[in-house]
Amino acid sequence: MTELRYQIVIAGPGSVGKSAITLQFISQQFIRDYDPTIEECYKKHIYVDSEVAYLDILDTAGQEEYSSLRSHHFQNGDGFLLVYSVDNRKAFEEIVDFHDEILRAKDADSLPIVLLANKIDLPKNNHEVSKKEGKDLADSYGYPFMETSAKNVINIEESFAECVRSIRKERAALEQKSGGKGKKGKGKCLLM
Repeated sequence: MTELRYQIVIAGPGSVGKSAITLQFISQQFIRDYDPTIEECYKKHIYVDSEVAYLDILDTAGQEEYSSLRSHHFQNGDGFLLVYSVDNRKAFEEIVDFHDEILRAKDADSLPIVLLANKIDLPKNNHEVSKKEGKDLADSYGYPFMETSAKNVINIEESFAECVRSIRKERAALEQKSGGKGKKGKGKCLLM
Protein backbone atom coordinates (compact mmCIF):
# COMPACT_ATOMS: atom_id res chain seq x y z
CA MET A 1 0.00 0.00 0.00
CA THR A 2 1.24 3.46 -0.89
CA GLU A 3 2.12 5.79 2.01
CA LEU A 4 -0.19 8.80 1.74
CA ARG A 5 1.61 11.12 4.21
CA TYR A 6 4.35 13.41 2.93
CA GLN A 7 6.68 15.64 4.98
CA ILE A 8 7.52 18.58 2.70
CA VAL A 9 10.18 21.04 3.81
CA ILE A 10 10.33 24.55 2.33
CA ALA A 11 13.97 25.68 2.25
CA GLY A 12 16.07 28.53 0.89
CA PRO A 13 17.68 31.81 1.91
CA GLY A 14 15.83 34.49 3.87
CA SER A 15 13.45 36.93 2.16
CA VAL A 16 12.81 34.80 -0.94
CA GLY A 17 9.12 34.21 -0.21
CA LYS A 18 9.06 30.75 1.39
CA SER A 19 6.40 31.77 3.92
CA ALA A 20 4.40 33.66 1.26
CA ILE A 21 4.31 30.51 -0.90
CA THR A 22 3.33 28.37 2.08
CA LEU A 23 0.58 30.72 3.31
CA GLN A 24 -0.80 31.15 -0.19
CA PHE A 25 -1.00 27.36 -0.48
CA ILE A 26 -2.48 26.80 2.99
CA SER A 27 -4.91 29.71 3.32
CA GLN A 28 -5.08 31.40 -0.12
CA GLN A 29 -3.77 34.69 1.20
CA PHE A 30 -0.79 36.80 0.29
CA ILE A 31 1.19 38.35 3.13
CA ARG A 32 3.08 41.50 2.13
CA ASP A 33 4.99 42.12 5.36
CA TYR A 34 8.23 40.23 5.82
CA ASP A 35 8.57 38.65 9.25
CA PRO A 36 11.54 36.24 9.41
CA THR A 37 10.39 32.69 10.08
CA ILE A 38 12.07 30.45 12.61
CA GLU A 39 9.82 27.50 11.93
CA GLU A 40 6.15 27.05 11.07
CA CYS A 41 4.27 23.77 10.62
CA TYR A 42 1.11 23.25 8.59
CA LYS A 43 -1.09 20.36 7.50
CA LYS A 44 -3.16 20.08 4.35
CA HIS A 45 -4.42 17.38 2.07
CA ILE A 46 -4.62 17.64 -1.70
CA TYR A 47 -5.27 15.32 -4.60
CA VAL A 48 -2.32 14.64 -6.87
CA ASP A 49 -3.10 12.62 -9.98
CA SER A 50 -6.45 11.53 -8.47
CA GLU A 51 -4.80 10.18 -5.32
CA VAL A 52 -5.01 11.83 -1.90
CA ALA A 53 -1.82 13.20 -0.34
CA TYR A 54 -1.67 14.27 3.32
CA LEU A 55 0.98 16.95 3.63
CA ASP A 56 2.94 17.94 6.71
CA ILE A 57 4.59 21.18 5.61
CA LEU A 58 7.52 22.72 7.43
CA ASP A 59 8.44 26.30 6.54
CA THR A 60 12.06 26.71 7.68
CA ALA A 61 14.26 29.69 8.54
CA GLY A 62 16.55 30.97 5.83
CA GLN A 63 18.87 32.92 8.12
CA GLU A 64 22.29 31.44 8.85
CA GLU A 65 21.86 31.61 12.63
CA TYR A 66 19.21 28.88 12.35
CA SER A 67 21.26 26.45 10.25
CA SER A 68 21.59 23.81 13.00
CA LEU A 69 17.81 23.79 13.51
CA ARG A 70 17.33 23.58 9.74
CA SER A 71 19.60 20.54 9.41
CA HIS A 72 17.52 18.70 11.98
CA HIS A 73 14.35 19.42 9.99
CA PHE A 74 16.01 18.39 6.74
CA GLN A 75 16.64 14.92 8.20
CA ASN A 76 12.90 14.36 8.60
CA GLY A 77 11.80 15.64 5.20
CA ASP A 78 10.48 13.35 2.48
CA GLY A 79 10.65 16.06 -0.17
CA PHE A 80 11.81 19.64 -0.49
CA LEU A 81 10.79 22.85 -2.19
CA LEU A 82 14.05 24.74 -2.63
CA VAL A 83 13.21 28.43 -3.17
CA TYR A 84 15.11 31.47 -4.43
CA SER A 85 13.85 34.85 -5.58
CA VAL A 86 14.41 36.05 -9.15
CA ASP A 87 15.28 39.54 -7.88
CA ASN A 88 18.15 38.33 -5.67
CA ARG A 89 21.34 37.00 -7.30
CA LYS A 90 22.95 36.25 -3.91
CA ALA A 91 19.98 34.09 -2.85
CA PHE A 92 20.23 32.16 -6.12
CA GLU A 93 23.92 31.52 -5.50
CA GLU A 94 23.15 30.33 -1.94
CA ILE A 95 20.81 27.64 -3.32
CA VAL A 96 23.83 25.39 -3.92
CA ASP A 97 24.71 25.58 -0.20
CA PHE A 98 21.13 24.77 0.83
CA HIS A 99 21.05 21.87 -1.62
CA ASP A 100 24.30 20.46 -0.26
CA GLU A 101 23.09 20.91 3.33
CA ILE A 102 19.93 18.92 2.56
CA LEU A 103 21.91 16.09 0.95
CA ARG A 104 24.30 15.96 3.94
CA ALA A 105 21.44 15.92 6.43
CA LYS A 106 19.75 13.07 4.57
CA ASP A 107 23.04 11.31 3.72
CA ALA A 108 21.92 11.00 0.11
CA ASP A 109 23.17 11.75 -3.39
CA SER A 110 19.78 12.81 -4.72
CA LEU A 111 16.37 13.53 -3.24
CA PRO A 112 12.84 14.58 -4.22
CA ILE A 113 13.53 18.30 -4.62
CA VAL A 114 11.71 20.88 -6.73
CA LEU A 115 13.58 24.13 -7.46
CA LEU A 116 11.34 27.20 -7.34
CA ALA A 117 12.12 30.61 -8.84
CA ASN A 118 9.81 32.86 -6.84
CA LYS A 119 8.55 36.44 -7.31
CA ILE A 120 8.19 36.19 -11.09
CA ASP A 121 5.44 38.81 -10.82
CA LEU A 122 8.11 41.50 -10.30
CA PRO A 123 8.90 43.74 -13.28
CA LYS A 124 11.45 42.15 -15.63
CA ASN A 125 13.95 44.98 -15.01
CA ASN A 126 14.11 43.82 -11.34
CA HIS A 127 15.03 40.25 -12.28
CA GLU A 128 18.65 39.41 -11.47
CA VAL A 129 18.33 35.71 -12.32
CA SER A 130 17.00 34.49 -15.66
CA LYS A 131 14.61 31.58 -16.13
CA LYS A 132 17.36 29.80 -18.10
CA GLU A 133 19.80 30.03 -15.18
CA GLY A 134 17.25 28.51 -12.81
CA LYS A 135 16.29 25.77 -15.26
CA ASP A 136 19.97 24.98 -15.97
CA LEU A 137 20.66 24.63 -12.22
CA ALA A 138 17.65 22.33 -11.74
CA ASP A 139 18.66 20.28 -14.79
CA SER A 140 22.21 19.91 -13.45
CA TYR A 141 20.74 18.24 -10.34
CA GLY A 142 18.03 16.36 -12.24
CA TYR A 143 15.21 18.15 -10.41
CA PRO A 144 11.97 19.71 -11.65
CA PHE A 145 11.98 23.51 -12.00
CA MET A 146 9.02 25.87 -11.65
CA GLU A 147 8.52 29.61 -11.66
CA THR A 148 6.19 30.82 -8.91
CA SER A 149 4.46 33.90 -7.60
CA ALA A 150 2.74 33.83 -4.22
CA LYS A 151 1.28 37.26 -4.98
CA ASN A 152 -0.30 36.26 -8.29
CA VAL A 153 -0.90 32.61 -7.32
CA ILE A 154 1.29 31.16 -10.07
CA ASN A 155 2.31 27.49 -9.73
CA ILE A 156 1.70 27.42 -5.97
CA GLU A 157 -0.42 24.27 -5.70
CA GLU A 158 1.41 22.82 -8.71
CA SER A 159 4.78 23.07 -6.95
CA PHE A 160 3.52 21.05 -3.97
CA ALA A 161 1.92 18.51 -6.32
CA GLU A 162 5.20 18.17 -8.23
CA CYS A 163 7.04 17.56 -4.96
CA VAL A 164 4.54 14.81 -4.06
CA ARG A 165 5.08 13.22 -7.49
CA SER A 166 8.85 13.27 -6.91
CA ILE A 167 8.43 11.64 -3.49
CA ARG A 168 6.13 8.97 -4.93
CA LYS A 169 8.64 8.26 -7.68
CA GLU A 170 11.45 7.85 -5.14
CA ARG A 171 9.32 5.63 -2.88
CA ALA A 172 8.38 3.41 -5.83
CA ALA A 173 12.04 3.09 -6.82
CA LEU A 174 13.03 2.19 -3.23
CA GLU A 175 10.22 -0.36 -3.01
CA GLN A 176 11.23 -1.94 -6.31
CA LYS A 177 14.90 -2.00 -5.26
CA SER A 178 14.07 -3.67 -1.95
CA GLY A 179 11.86 -6.28 -3.54
CA GLY A 180 8.55 -4.78 -2.44
CA LYS A 181 9.49 -4.35 1.21
CA GLY A 182 9.54 -0.53 1.07
CA LYS A 183 11.90 1.35 3.34
CA LYS A 184 11.85 -1.43 5.91
CA GLY A 185 13.65 -3.75 3.49
CA LYS A 186 16.62 -1.44 3.23
CA GLY A 187 18.69 -2.65 6.17
CA LYS A 188 19.39 -6.24 7.17
CA CYS A 189 20.19 -7.56 10.62
CA LEU A 190 21.96 -10.75 11.44
CA LEU A 191 21.24 -12.05 14.93
CA MET A 192 23.74 -14.45 16.41
